Amino acid sequence: MVNRTILKRAFVHLYKNPLISGSAVIFIGSFVANLLSYFFNLLLGRFLTVSDYGTYATLISVLGLFGIFPSAFTQIFAKFSAVYKAKGDVGKTKTLFVLGFRVIVVFATVLLLILTLSIFNIASFLHISDVFLLLLVFFAIFLSIIGSLPVGVLQGELRVYTLALVSISTPLFKIIIGFILLFLGLQVFGVTLAIITSSLLTMSILFIVFRSNFTNQKITKTNQSLFLREFKKYSFRFFLAALGITILTGIDMIFVKHFFSPVQAGQYAALSLMGRSIFYITAPIYAVFFPLIAQKQERNENIHSTLLLAISIITIGTVVLSFVYFLFPTLILNVFYPAPEYKELIKYLGPFSLYIIIFSIAMLFNSFLLSIGKASVYKINLLVAGIFIVLMYVFHNSFYQLIGVLFFTALLLLVSQVLYYLSTIYGKK
Repeated sequence: MVNRTILKRAFVHLYKNPLISGSAVIFIGSFVANLLSYFFNLLLGRFLTVSDYGTYATLISVLGLFGIFPSAFTQIFAKFSAVYKAKGDVGKTKTLFVLGFRVIVVFATVLLLILTLSIFNIASFLHISDVFLLLLVFFAIFLSIIGSLPVGVLQGELRVYTLALVSISTPLFKIIIGFILLFLGLQVFGVTLAIITSSLLTMSILFIVFRSNFTNQKITKTNQSLFLREFKKYSFRFFLAALGITILTGIDMIFVKHFFSPVQAGQYAALSLMGRSIFYITAPIYAVFFPLIAQKQERNENIHSTLLLAISIITIGTVVLSFVYFLFPTLILNVFYPAPEYKELIKYLGPFSLYIIIFSIAMLFNSFLLSIGKASVYKINLLVAGIFIVLMYVFHNSFYQLIGVLFFTALLLLVSQVLYYLSTIYGKK
């Protein structure tokens, strides 16, 4: 009886932990979103050829590569929002929203112009004949940067229920619009247009939620100068840190598109999606972990217990799923891509999952360092990203070589980040 009571109390205490409860809500939202994305990929498998799927995956990789900007902005806004939330300073949150909106609109517009002027060079490198597809992707990048502001504020304030609804709405809109356009025979163009439209609808909903932040808002010169000074202090290093991570997560598909045949590119895209599904399952932890650590840091609370709990959850979850990928690769393949053209991927699923284990822990530690203000981690991220590019350029003769490069660089990233953090604790430069 005593043991049962102790276990019950421990379970209740664990469940009330904001990392667990918040992640549970985000997980449910992400699970539904991933389920919808799975059905969307089933649509692609029915309507697109393997070659067209390779083109689609390359476009998504371009979107992901330039995802450095919305990713960095989201973390920056989440960092500020979490700090203001911990202080209970609503006025500064509104200042963040108004001034942040001005910053990202200007930035997104300039980036869209630069990408548009470079469109033919990018299309030539990626062997994409229809430059209009790239133009659509560039506009999707523009929208994702604008949407990073409300998402970052929601994340920083740990408004997990709204975040869960947002995560569901985008793939829901995408699957509805995508089905209509694919049914009409628009192929890759229809899929790309569905992505843009769904993002635009979700972003519109987000700004409706935050519309009160724009009304009757007066920003004092003091708040404005203070915000801009703090923003400049963090944003550049955050961008560089995000750049390193983005290269590590997205450039492999671009190398594959350049060096491999269209069919092989489509196969690798499928392998990458199946492998990274393990990471996506644990992704809710990161969404809650970053602002939670930032708030604890601001209130001078213990952060290492939360770090250890998050590492334990990530490690156990990814290792268990890796075992499934090793033991039942045929089942995994049949769930995601049952077409005969993808049978070749069975032997790669297990090894790819090992890379995901290390990468997931490295991503968590990267979030930890950024959340506590150790933004100098960007030096490590960029160095490892540079090594990654060189290794990818040299070793790209087979999928096994690509997986080996991914595993090595993920391990190098994790070890370097841990050593960097330990050096800051013990005062070593």
